Amino acid sequence: MNPQLPSELRGLRDLFQSCDPVPDRALAGAYAAMSRRSGYRDPVALQLIGDSAESLAQVRSIGPPEPRVLTFAMPGRVLELDLLPVEDDRYEVSGMVLNRAGGAPPAGDVVLRHRVGECAGSLDEHGAFRVGDVPRGPLSVVFRPLRSEPAVADWLVC
Repeated sequence: MNPQLPSELRGLRDLFQSCDPVPDRALAGAYAAMSRRSGYRDPVALQLIGDSAESLAQVRSIGPPEPRVLTFAMPGRVLELDLLPVEDDRYEVSGMVLNRAGGAPPAGDVVLRHRVGECAGSLDEHGAFRVGDVPRGPLSVVFRPLRSEPAVADWLVC
């Protein structure tokens, strides 16, 4: 979970964990079941390092909606994506995966897991991708590079 949660959410999480903690065996079983279901073994962490929704409130103007920008870090790479609302319950997602300076653009897919399945977008020759028709709600991002282990992010609500 994001270490920079608002204090209200941290307090609520602490309350739930102290009053009704999840048994360790159940928690370990849930993580094991998810890794078996998704086919990922010991994934590399895709760490959320930036979220435009956490910035200070800005004055909203009349016009097209602003995209929510999420930035993730993994060893040697950065993944940035824009969530652009296109309907009341849908996003269009576009973004880019960047390698270290001087490295060739990465190859692979970016997978967006959501409540009804998943959507995937292949990286082009510049490391950019686009995925349409992504439902709003819980979302997890997975970067599947060619010939490497996938990098998986925690779930967040969009």
